[in-house]
Amino acid sequence: MDTVIHVPTPFQVGAVNSYLLGDTLIDAGPHTANALDILRKEVDFKSIKNILITHGHVDHHGIAFYLKKVSNCRVFVHKDDFLAVSDFEEKLLMNLEKYKEFLENAGIPREIILGFERFYTNYRRYGENCEAETLEDEFETVMGVLKVIHTPGHTPGSCCFLLGETLYSGDTLLSHISTNPSVHALFDERCGLKTFQRSLERIQGLPITEVLPGHGKKIEDHKKRIQEILEEHKKRREKVINCLKKDPQPLLMITKKVFGEVPISEIILALAECYDHLRVLEKEGVVTSSDSYFFSLP
Repeated sequence: MDTVIHVPTPFQVGAVNSYLLGDTLIDAGPHTANALDILRKEVDFKSIKNILITHGHVDHHGIAFYLKKVSNCRVFVHKDDFLAVSDFEEKLLMNLEKYKEFLENAGIPREIILGFERFYTNYRRYGENCEAETLEDEFETVMGVLKVIHTPGHTPGSCCFLLGETLYSGDTLLSHISTNPSVHALFDERCGLKTFQRSLERIQGLPITEVLPGHGKKIEDHKKRIQEILEEHKKRREKVINCLKKDPQPLLMITKKVFGEVPISEIILALAECYDHLRVLEKEGVVTSSDSYFFSLP
């Protein structure tokens, strides 16, 4: 029987679900005093031999470097998210520069970009570089052999772990929100809506009875939940198309029509998702662009 630990985070998404399978921990949480307190109450750090990271976001791996230091455990992550864990600080700052360039090209005012920069740089507080190893196709635990299922989209190296009829899904499949697959797609073709949808379809075909996600409640009907997410994508796609029915629009205006006003912390998510939809639509010949950030119907 696994143990679920609700590790608090300072982020809007809420607590991370960390799962203890004997001496193996799936996801660890961010490096905060609150997270450390909760983990200490639930886990004997000296007993941890392995930490498996579902994907390279700091709310899932941030405290892994500390746990490795005190327990001498091994940390594993998919090869496509390896640098996000092992070179966390450098990768974070590299991504920030790419996001700032995108925001500037999208017409976001400088003061908002500076606000986003302050917000994003703050992520450095919640993790450190962590020595890691790459996951193979299977991973042996005291509770059985986990099958490692590569499910890119949210990040290039996102993974789920299958144990019998139970799927540990990380952020690939959540019960209460639809994961954003578009932010990394701004600079990484291995991510994005189409890739994410293919990953969901792969999960949909698995013979599983429960999904234990990285945030939120357990999912008992994974096929129904996946269908709901795909329907959400379809509705947002139609909303994007409808924005262009009267006249051509820049990305910024389309995003405001689709999402309304969003806080600085969410602006990159909203813009990236609309941009992702528009690029898919452009490839399909449904929309055209006069430059990368101005779109119209043919």
